[in-house]
Amino acid sequence: MKLRLWLASGTLTLSSLFAAVAVPATTLAATTATTAAATTTACTDGHWPRSVQGRPTLFHAGGRAGDYIWHDANGWHVRVTHATSSRFVFSGRIVSSAPLDAVPVKLEGRDFVALSADRKTISYRLVNYGGIDGFNFRTACARSLSFLGYMNGAKLPVARIWLGYHNVHPLQNPFIVTRVS
Repeated sequence: MKLRLWLASGTLTLSSLFAAVAVPATTLAATTATTAAATTTACTDGHWPRSVQGRPTLFHAGGRAGDYIWHDANGWHVRVTHATSSRFVFSGRIVSSAPLDAVPVKLEGRDFVALSADRKTISYRLVNYGGIDGFNFRTACARSLSFLGYMNGAKLPVARIWLGYHNVHPLQNPFIVTRVS
């Protein structure tokens, strides 16, 4: 009788131990597979235009005052700078047709980059003293992005917005970038 009780107890212990190890492993495998699938999902609705690809060649700390915007393999990048050490305030909004993720770059003091509750709008305010302030962001397969920028409270002139490697100026502020097929 004691032997049967001991065997039953051992079997129950082993099955509990197996369940404790197997369930988290299968849960982890499912989570990893789901995450990998979400990460590797490619946008099937085209790519961003050539005019916004690559870092603007005119961009550097202390460069002409304005917004420098580009896209590359790591996502979108927005940077601001100006030529003096006086205080310039750059602000704006980016609206997307799909959720966004934003990461601040070189922010200090009262600078902020905020994402709306639905994650489709980035609002920013960057106080700049001639260095570089900005942020990076990625879209979840957005079809279009709308950009609106200000410098010291006034709408940024298009000649103060540089897009992509070839330093293209948009036709207007605000401007929209749409994916192409």
